Amino acid sequence: TRWVGEAMAGPSPKQKAEAAKAAVARLEIIEAEAALREFLFESELAKLDAEGLGKAIEVAKEKGANENLIAKANARLQEWHDLQAKIAEANKKVPTWMVINPDGYMNIRLQPDTSSPILATKEPGEVVRGIPEGPWIRLYDRPGYMLLENPSGEPLLTRFEGASIAEGGEVQSVAWAPKFFALDRLAREAFVFLAPEHHNTDYCIADTVTLGHRIHKLGQRLYDEGSMPGNPTWEMEESPEVVQSLDVWMQAVEAKSCAQFDKLLQKAADLANEGYAQMGNLAPRLASLRWNCCMSWLAARSKAVTEVSSGNSFGAISAKRSDEACRTAKHTMFEWLRSLTKEWGVLTMFDYDLVGEGVWHDYKREPLSKRAQQEWYRRGMEFDIIKLCYQALQVPPEDLNPSAATVVMVQPYLTPHWIIPPEDLPGHILRKHDWFFKYAYPEIDDLHTKGLIQGKVLHIEQPPEYQHDFSDPEVIAKVQRGEDLGKGTQEDGLPGALHGSVALLYAAFCTVEKVQNLHIYPGLLGMEDFLQKFLEYCPPLSVLELSGSGDALTEGVLKLVGLAGSSLLTLDLSECALDEDMVEPLIEILEKLPNLKHIDLAHNSLDSQAAIRLMSFLSESRIDIPSIRLDGNPLGDPEEFKSEVAAILAARGEPVVAGGEMVLHFEDDMMRWYPAPKEGFLAHRIRDDSNDPPRAIAIKEVRNMANAQKRALDKYESSNPAATTSGGRDWLARQRKENKKVFDSHLLEMYKMDVQQRVAEKEAKEAADKAAKEAKEAAEAEAQAEKSKKK
Repeated sequence: TRWVGEAMAGPSPKQKAEAAKAAVARLEIIEAEAALREFLFESELAKLDAEGLGKAIEVAKEKGANENLIAKANARLQEWHDLQAKIAEANKKVPTWMVINPDGYMNIRLQPDTSSPILATKEPGEVVRGIPEGPWIRLYDRPGYMLLENPSGEPLLTRFEGASIAEGGEVQSVAWAPKFFALDRLAREAFVFLAPEHHNTDYCIADTVTLGHRIHKLGQRLYDEGSMPGNPTWEMEESPEVVQSLDVWMQAVEAKSCAQFDKLLQKAADLANEGYAQMGNLAPRLASLRWNCCMSWLAARSKAVTEVSSGNSFGAISAKRSDEACRTAKHTMFEWLRSLTKEWGVLTMFDYDLVGEGVWHDYKREPLSKRAQQEWYRRGMEFDIIKLCYQALQVPPEDLNPSAATVVMVQPYLTPHWIIPPEDLPGHILRKHDWFFKYAYPEIDDLHTKGLIQGKVLHIEQPPEYQHDFSDPEVIAKVQRGEDLGKGTQEDGLPGALHGSVALLYAAFCTVEKVQNLHIYPGLLGMEDFLQKFLEYCPPLSVLELSGSGDALTEGVLKLVGLAGSSLLTLDLSECALDEDMVEPLIEILEKLPNLKHIDLAHNSLDSQAAIRLMSFLSESRIDIPSIRLDGNPLGDPEEFKSEVAAILAARGEPVVAGGEMVLHFEDDMMRWYPAPKEGFLAHRIRDDSNDPPRAIAIKEVRNMANAQKRALDKYESSNPAATTSGGRDWLARQRKENKKVFDSHLLEMYKMDVQQRVAEKEAKEAADKAAKEAKEAAEAEAQAEKSKKK
């Protein structure tokens, strides 16, 4: 009975635990063996993930997996190492070449013959790897041949070793990152994600040698200070994953080979993604997302490049694979942004500024967070999200843009929801609260003294003062009680308040609209921090007009104009009440605007002494501004002022040997200063009456020279044996193509039409003369016949 009872009781808890432990161990062994088999099933040895296989072998040994299976995996791993050793040995003997064809692109041909079919083309500056075979190189990374030099002996390809096109060095003696950025243009697009003020043109001028270090510096700034350094609402949030990602990126920048660089970069991207996922507050999350987008884009580009490269030699990535890499990264970024714009906290901020119907979930209205009630925090987050979404739209490929993130605003029952692209939100918010923005063509008054402005100018100003409805009983009651009516919807703390943070909305609007010419009215200049934040985050401006600002243009405001930077070409400070006390701040900002071409200082209070002081400083400091407008200022005697300025400019022009001029406008007169040109140059020949002027070449002579060149090429083709060779035929085709450009030029077409018109006019005149002559002869014959008849 006792035995039956024990049997019916079943296994004890200890036995159950041991059985469960054994089952788990067996399951782990099965999983380890399955992982090994997955690697062994890879038929192409070159595609084997050696690092993953090594880890799988270690796990299998630890779990006690089948020894025969482990032995097969070790053998497979050894085969991969042997293959890599062979590839590395072979790569040492394969040189890298850069295209330097002066005539443009080069053809990749199927066979080493200029009549062979063309497989692809390479632009100047692109690199390939190939083995020399006579006058050709046989490409190593793909089928095809490329010619080393043309028939005249000019090199078409040159040996390329180093980190950038301008840098030499032995293979593997320099880091891979500079070469990666120099030769993969699309990789530099990652730079745009690191700050909201970055534009997609910034990467074009980036120094590829230092770009890796700049990316790290900006990534560290994102972690420490957020997307918008100096924002008083920023609160740092620590993330070990982001810190480690930054460290691993710096290791990648120092890596010597493409494989090592890619391995570290993929790790940095994974860590950046993990860091973004664990961030809590919105501001640190946005900063982390920017770093995540940068690393994700670089990882996709690096993976595509590494597949066709080896060691420190850069391979030729196909257009299809390049497009796939961009699609993968952009699709991933769009997923992150779509998820972000659906969050309740983000939607409530936009709904608040749009004065929407509220954000509802679980039958409750989501309240605006306390942080978002601070204008700089709310507008800063909105600006960062809008700019990040817009920057993601600008990277290729464009056909993915319809799947970009959108913001959905809930509407009343039976009304379709309002689906807004993030880049359209600044305009909607500004219109909602009557902030002024309007395009207009430049005025034509005093056009001869103003700088040339191409295109429309965007005019921006604060909204008009709120108008109360005096038919409203509540307003009437307040008036009767003598109470202050307040500012209405512009009351402090409301979304329509007159607050400097609206500068971020204007900056985002100007970026999306690609504004280059801007006029800011005095109402905005008087708002605290408006001009500073706007110029820090707006797109590059060519024209900035502050005319008519009067007393609103204080010394502090004037100093901020220097933030416009090197893109500014025209600055209008007319009617801004500038006097002698403003000369020093004006000089200070002009030093920060190196490419300024025209400054308008008309109708201010600059007397002769202040203007002379300004001109003296500009001359002494070599600040060359071609055109300065000064009319309407109390300059005293114009002739005396002209003489003093002429003396300053003459002293400035003495050491100048060539180029440049300066124009000063006052009233309807102007004074033009020409620096001394270099002897023998065109400017010197034009201005020096003692020398003969430059000889003009008639269009007819150009046509005759082109015809002579055509006859010479025809003779070369018919009589020179070299023309029958493949190189000769190729050279002859290029020369004919260049000569044809002359015949097809717009100038010769105009000349031909002119000749045809003259011929037609001459023929018409000859026909008219002939008809008149015949009519005259007929009249004379008729008169003679009448005379004979009378006789």
